Amino acid sequence: MGLGIGKIAREQAKSMHRIPFALLVFWCAAVPAVRAQDVCKNVLDAGERLTTTPHHGYMTRVRGNKQELLEDISVDGAIYIQINGKWRKSPLTVQDRLKQQQENRASAKNTSCRHVRDEAVNGEPADVYSVHAENEGITSDSMVWISKSKNQILRQEEDIDETDTKFHESVRYEYTNVAAPPVSR
Repeated sequence: MGLGIGKIAREQAKSMHRIPFALLVFWCAAVPAVRAQDVCKNVLDAGERLTTTPHHGYMTRVRGNKQELLEDISVDGAIYIQINGKWRKSPLTVQDRLKQQQENRASAKNTSCRHVRDEAVNGEPADVYSVHAENEGITSDSMVWISKSKNQILRQEEDIDETDTKFHESVRYEYTNVAAPPVSR
């Protein structure tokens, strides 16, 4: 059974196209305390770099007893989403994603982050940040691993509490050999 474009758009909004909530808030939010701004600078910079840099994201989402494996590729200003094993080009672009971030900036509330430790990801030294965000009925608590040498997000673990559901997302990002996938018809 084929997916209609409306259903695809809804699925994308629920899948990898929805940038992890805490990062959307932090990439754009003004953190109230000056010290918190200094601590969150790496998170903000890495989030902006993720949006504008070609990357391949691999996500595992656990909601109740259900586990979903999702992927997205962002390259050449386009976003590709893998849904039910098939790649689709998103109707939303990288520029649309940046616009979403700007809109989140205006509505961000109760955000904080702190550096918690240093840790390697696949041998690459990284800073690990704890990120908390609340916005429009959604609460998110994340751990974000950012490369010390490249200031790129390498990994993220996030617990999200929406009004009617809770779930956990684990995402890892790759930045080499990124190419548009073959799109299913």
